[in-house]
Amino acid sequence: MRYSLLVTAGPESPAAASALHMAKALLARDHALFRIFFYRQGVHLASADNRVAADNTDICAQWRAFLREQEVEAVVCVGAAQRRGLDSDKLAAGFSLAGLGLWAEAVAVSDRVLSFGA
Repeated sequence: MRYSLLVTAGPESPAAASALHMAKALLARDHALFRIFFYRQGVHLASADNRVAADNTDICAQWRAFLREQEVEAVVCVGAAQRRGLDSDKLAAGFSLAGLGLWAEAVAVSDRVLSFGA
């Protein structure tokens, strides 16, 4: 089974952690994870510049670690990123900027699509 994930939840949302846990669970069960697409507030998860308070979990660092360990395509919507002041210079390693066409492709080729966020 081939999955793609849409993450629209920002770092402060529990849905961002749920998406990461789901991605790990899918791979642990030998499912294919075709693409993870970060949109709306989810683009903040791809920022190399995230700072969190000492008492908060750094979900952004967890996403970066996951992408270093796994061969999963992590795409950030270029339009949503630009509207939020995130450009290629501020993007963390493992993430790439692209348009909504890559999300449309992911939907077309995946058996299942899961969305996390509002």
